[in-house]
Amino acid sequence: MIIFALAIYLRIDAYLINNSFFTDEILLAQNIFERNYWGLFLPLNYFQSAPYLFLALSKFVSNFGINELCFRFIPFLSSLISVYLFYLLSKEIFQTRLARAVALFTFGISYQLLFYAQVFKQYSSDVCISILILLISSKVLKKELSLKQWLGLGVVWAFCVLFSYPAYITIAAFYLTVCICCKCKDKILLSLVPAGLCTLAYGVLNLGKTHSSAYLSEYWKKGFEIFSIEIYKINFDFLFQYYSFPLLLLFLLIAGFCYLYKRNRFCFVQIFSVFALTLLAAYLKLYPFERRLALFLLPFLIIVSIYPLDNLKKEWKSFVCVLISVLFFAGGYFNFVKEFTSGNVSYLRQDVKPLLAIVTMKSDEAPIYLYYGSLTAYSYYSRIYNLPEAIAGTYPDNEKFSEKYLLTDLENLKRGTYYLLFVKGTWTYDKDINAFKEWVDKNSVLLNEYNLKSAYLAKISVK
Repeated sequence: MIIFALAIYLRIDAYLINNSFFTDEILLAQNIFERNYWGLFLPLNYFQSAPYLFLALSKFVSNFGINELCFRFIPFLSSLISVYLFYLLSKEIFQTRLARAVALFTFGISYQLLFYAQVFKQYSSDVCISILILLISSKVLKKELSLKQWLGLGVVWAFCVLFSYPAYITIAAFYLTVCICCKCKDKILLSLVPAGLCTLAYGVLNLGKTHSSAYLSEYWKKGFEIFSIEIYKINFDFLFQYYSFPLLLLFLLIAGFCYLYKRNRFCFVQIFSVFALTLLAAYLKLYPFERRLALFLLPFLIIVSIYPLDNLKKEWKSFVCVLISVLFFAGGYFNFVKEFTSGNVSYLRQDVKPLLAIVTMKSDEAPIYLYYGSLTAYSYYSRIYNLPEAIAGTYPDNEKFSEKYLLTDLENLKRGTYYLLFVKGTWTYDKDINAFKEWVDKNSVLLNEYNLKSAYLAKISVK
């Protein structure tokens, strides 16, 4: 109960930080502003992609306000539901309370799960739907269902694929498990009808064009390189950020799969199929196996890595569980707690709102120039705050910013007073800010500056 409460508290705390939107969140919100519910079925603009039901529910919640808390409510709610679903799943898979407690603790304090609980993107929902599918699968495969119940299950699967892209993978793993482990497949395969029709319709309207996007394919190209050791290191560092002893984790994963194979064949086939199909989808360039897109795999990794603890002899179980927990979280977890409680955690990135408040209250007529992600942020927050008009700085055609474009803009400034706002985006380099400061030292007077972790506002007077 204490662990469950801790997991819920950490998510509420992360959600209520209410930091500024970063660029991807703003661009996704812009799609919701610009489209009706039907339009959300179609491929999104601004190089964004998200499942329909996630977008539709977010649009509905936005009727209660267009602030960050409203848009982030669905990811936050998904994260809370995920904790409860994972608790139910751990009861279904683990036999001992100690193993369940360690698994729930690991899930509850996972850095990335906490981070995406307060981000307006679909990745928290992906985790929730993946756990739901595995939980339903583990119960369904143990029972005899009627034809109507199997068709009802197909409707549930259709709901899942409209809410989460990785649901295609986890549902496919379920049917692969059915084909391998079940004798009577006729009724079970009937549940494919509603899910298949939904997948076909959604695929024609959205997924085909989204996955054929040259920009998205280029952006996620590393996630298709499944034969590269680097991608596995990238994913480990991402999924288990702040965790120590990767070799220990690897040992636990191997041991976990071995024990699952012996003790819970259905669960082994289901989880192993999820990983195998994820790699196959990446190889076929259907779904990248990289960073946040692979976040839905984290609950499965936790289950497998904790499963060996469920099979220890009674006299050793408590000692080994405590030892593994201490080793697994040593150093890294305490660094996370320190950052989280001090307010330095990266949840606070791109906190542009305090700088926009300064711009709003300025009493002079000095023009405002926008650089990096500030153009997107300014456009969005103009809907909320009474922001003065601003001028977009020059950007190169390939969208990758470089200091030469910034310096060209600065050289063209006439004598007078200006505000320059920078918000760090995907292609921001600190050397550009340093180049700006060097230029100011030589060519103008810095009247005032406000330097936050990922946003910078300067007021200058050009000589």
